Amino acid sequence: MIERFLRSPFTMCIFLIGLALIYTTNMLLEQRDDLFLFLYISYAVFVITYFGLMIYYNYKTPHRKIRIFTLIPYELKEEDEGHQYITYRACRKVYIYYYFAIPAAIIFLVIFNGNHLFPVFLLTVLGLGQYCIFWSEIKKLHH
Repeated sequence: MIERFLRSPFTMCIFLIGLALIYTTNMLLEQRDDLFLFLYISYAVFVITYFGLMIYYNYKTPHRKIRIFTLIPYELKEEDEGHQYITYRACRKVYIYYYFAIPAAIIFLVIFNGNHLFPVFLLTVLGLGQYCIFWSEIKKLHH
């Protein structure tokens, strides 16, 4: 259960949404009010909990450790040929997604040029799309 949470693309979505919310509230609010403080503390608690769970998981299952400091995303599991094939298919679909999404994003940036928060919104949407596509492919592994 813990490994599933740690490797879930939805957990990475929470990381992404949290950063976008903190940046957005930071830009919108002239003064740091209670909402900003609540978001900042909630995000800090989530990050501390995430890495605390990772340390606990690595302690309890030393044969299946998840590297804390790595350049490979946590959601990638390539333990055997089946996992590698699913990862290959998921990465292929994400590549195709970005092939079309990046030009569309540039067009939207040109159209909504005046809104300084739109690029953050757009990057968040692109990232969430990537995680959803990856998750939909990985879900096939569990069924």
